Amino acid sequence: MPIQNPDAEAAPPGADPHVPPAPEPAIAPPANAEPIAESAAEPIAEPSAQAVTLSPPDEPGTSAAEPGPASATPAAPPTSLASESDAASDAASEGEGDGPDPSEQYPMLRPLDAYPMDLRDGNGALSKVLVLSDPSGIAPSTVKLPPLGAAVIELCDGTRTREQICADFSKQYRSPLSLDALNGLLQRLDDALLLDSTRFRLHCARLFAEFAGLPTRPPLFAGRHYPAPPDLEAALAQCFGPPHGPPLPTLSAEGQAQVSSQPLPRAIVAPTVDLSRAGPAYAWSYRALLDTPRLPSLIVLLGCDHAAHDALITLTRKDFDTPLGKLKTDVALVDSLVSDLAERAPELGELLTRDEAHHRGEHSLEMQVLLLRYILNWRAAHGLPTGLSDNAEPVILPILCGSLHDLAANPPSRDGKLQAQQTTAIFDEFVVALQRRVGERQAGGATVLWVAGSDLAHVGPRFGDAEPVTESDRDSLERRDQETLKPVLHGDAIGFLNEIRRERDRRHIYGLGTIYLFLSAARPSAGKLRCYAQCDAESGSFVSLASLWFS
Repeated sequence: MPIQNPDAEAAPPGADPHVPPAPEPAIAPPANAEPIAESAAEPIAEPSAQAVTLSPPDEPGTSAAEPGPASATPAAPPTSLASESDAASDAASEGEGDGPDPSEQYPMLRPLDAYPMDLRDGNGALSKVLVLSDPSGIAPSTVKLPPLGAAVIELCDGTRTREQICADFSKQYRSPLSLDALNGLLQRLDDALLLDSTRFRLHCARLFAEFAGLPTRPPLFAGRHYPAPPDLEAALAQCFGPPHGPPLPTLSAEGQAQVSSQPLPRAIVAPTVDLSRAGPAYAWSYRALLDTPRLPSLIVLLGCDHAAHDALITLTRKDFDTPLGKLKTDVALVDSLVSDLAERAPELGELLTRDEAHHRGEHSLEMQVLLLRYILNWRAAHGLPTGLSDNAEPVILPILCGSLHDLAANPPSRDGKLQAQQTTAIFDEFVVALQRRVGERQAGGATVLWVAGSDLAHVGPRFGDAEPVTESDRDSLERRDQETLKPVLHGDAIGFLNEIRRERDRRHIYGLGTIYLFLSAARPSAGKLRCYAQCDAESGSFVSLASLWFS
């Protein structure tokens, strides 16, 4: 199935022009929407009636198996619950070796993503593990647990003492679990910053204090979501090359770029996944900015806050740095918005900056700023202005949008009333203030570009679904995504939200809040689909994305 754009037939490398299902696929809520036990409920082979030990096993080389259906027969249960951590203990240098606070007798996991994975050992044998990862980015590494480890963490919900966890495990699985063994597992989880513990809170306090003192948000994902210098500029240039991306503008013999007569879009939607998988899709989103006669003076950047579980908006006054240079934030506009919301209700103004540290570990806006900075540098190098007047560069308004999953996935209570987290009230209040303040800037001569950094569906075991995605599923998903994009392309925020609510967000549209706010505030129209693709997310999982332009 060809990629959906008017100028190219191929999909981005690493992405796929197919798109998955909707005919009642068995899709569970996102892993980060429910307690970790939901995602850990893989079939667990029943232990034999002998004491379970948690000492670290020998370390044979392991490698991730190709994504595919889980084996019908569970692997024999390991006799060790020791977690395999990707250097996670390095993240908790303070207090290293001290272990969890002994007063914390009710261990509890933090809100985490969890998904199954097949690992192949040095002998070629497959085993099932549960991978734990932190959507907030505070814990930088993943931890892999064997089946028995997954069984134990289901009991770490903050309601049981360590002794009660051992007793409940032994009762449920008819196998003794020693307190020393449990403490060893909890120590490893705490080293990885995955427990809600004193160690984790001290680490956060230090991290957030450092971030609060910085005038500029530093680039956190160089070398992870995109190459670090000196390879970065070449990688970005390749995104615009054939066969998958749009071509760069034509240059004269002197290296001067020819200006396009095509008007600048009023608004665009761009992906947020890493550059290696979605590079050409980024290029399709931002191509018009390369050779437009003039760039906007203000760029409103809306990004998906993957660490937020509530329908909140988070601003920052910090400039954004990249390996290619920085973009300045319109601090006066941020101050005006905070003041406006505080006038309506003091707590609303406070909510806009309470979780500013979310900007530190969020990649959705960093990816957009990186592409914008590349475009500014490219224009300057090829004789084109980088601003509206006097070559002043655009300023940005960075906005993180929280989750509307509770609203979309859960029905109202029996009395028909919605819970506080099941409404768009804060979003709608913010939209009124945002439109008014941006309108004032436009009345004063400013030109504005609205940018939404958001992907579409997240399907497969990586995102909490029971089964890997098949080729038939992917075709079905594309049809569903195309239906979802219809109200988006018409600028219909309510229609888009209702479309996701009808299916209870079973495709896990993580950027639901971002796109809703984008459509509500920017009020774009006449949208065009420039690129549609799916990116492999391992373990039989996929992320779909679209590049959109609006006039």
